[in-house]
Amino acid sequence: MILPVGHSTEYLTDYKDGKIPMGKGLGCALDKHLLWKDSQLNVILGHDNVGKSYWILWYYLCLALKHNLTFTLFMDENYHGKIFRDLIQMYNGKNLKDQTYKEIKSAEIVLEQYFKIVNNTKRYTPNELMDIFVEANTSTYLIDPFNALKSSMSYAENYEVLNDFKLFTKTEKKTIYINAHPATASGRRLSMYPEKHHWKGHIMPPLKGDIEGGKPFGNKADDFIVIHRLIKHETMWNQTMVEVDKIKDTDTGGKPTIQNDPLLFDYNFGRGFIINGFDVLRSNEVIVKSNINNGFEFNNTEF
Repeated sequence: MILPVGHSTEYLTDYKDGKIPMGKGLGCALDKHLLWKDSQLNVILGHDNVGKSYWILWYYLCLALKHNLTFTLFMDENYHGKIFRDLIQMYNGKNLKDQTYKEIKSAEIVLEQYFKIVNNTKRYTPNELMDIFVEANTSTYLIDPFNALKSSMSYAENYEVLNDFKLFTKTEKKTIYINAHPATASGRRLSMYPEKHHWKGHIMPPLKGDIEGGKPFGNKADDFIVIHRLIKHETMWNQTMVEVDKIKDTDTGGKPTIQNDPLLFDYNFGRGFIINGFDVLRSNEVIVKSNINNGFEFNNTEF
């Protein structure tokens, strides 16, 4: 089908008048490089056990509380109780065991307004998962990890699946994030920092082209993010490194990070990341929003 004459007039006029909406940020240094935008297919890459899923949950929680975005999470490698434990600890700013039953239940009720969890006791085809996403009807969807899907993971099949996901974001006007691992070679000795580097011997972050499944992911992604952590470093183990390798539409905000200069997020004892000394979840805007959402009745239930 050919689009009619004048199909782009509104966009061109809005662009000229500065009316194209920018993406949604967190009010911190990350906003210079990465913003949430609707109708996108984004890819996140990182080695196993570096805390990709944890960082993603923090990022989503900040977006939920600041911008009222909602999320559907397919997290094959995480038990649903652990997912909500991590969210509640970040939301309340303290270890779950240090919280009262009332604090835990209060946070759970609030967070269930923003987060839906896909049952991970079965494997799904890409089409089955998209059907679940349509039913959930949230702003954003997470596939974590991609290799948990019932797919051959061949080069050609990956293009087919990613094209289907891309079409979904366009037709449904929703955003999908895909969390993925690098291929085996990226974790071998040749991928360690060299002898003269101050992080010598520690594994380097993967490159965009290292992703398991090959080039289709980098080619089809709107935004491409790499998450890394020096898990065996004496002092850096609690610093999550975030590199933004690709921003397809810089007109609506964001740009790649500088080479070898990742954004650093302090783990903050599991209370929600801090970047450049700034705690997004404890900022005034988010705290006020959280307090408003927390004002519900317990219906005389004892905790």
